[in-house]
Amino acid sequence: MSAQSHTPPDNELKLSILASDSQYGESCRTFVFRKENHTLGNCLRTMLLLNPQVRLAGYTMPHPSEEVMHLRIQTEEGYPAQSALRQAFVDLKAHSLQLKKKFESAVQEFQSSPS
Repeated sequence: MSAQSHTPPDNELKLSILASDSQYGESCRTFVFRKENHTLGNCLRTMLLLNPQVRLAGYTMPHPSEEVMHLRIQTEEGYPAQSALRQAFVDLKAHSLQLKKKFESAVQEFQSSPS
């Protein structure tokens, strides 16, 4: 059986919330990302843990042959986990743009320096 047989169909949602989490309220959620891996998981976990309203953030890859990542978020009461996730994406984008600018500046400086 190939790894392709474990990937979700293209019409399946890329992001969903585990249904069993609804009993814990809005401040505790597990988000399921399809066709994602450790790259996004580690980046989001890092951004989430920089948010002072996030109590816990972690991710798992339930099975190595599936392209599925579970991201668990627990926040302070009154601050929804979904809001924390949205903010993590905003922060990650800003961080990526800043990194890109620094990289391009360093490349330009390197190329303009005498050999």
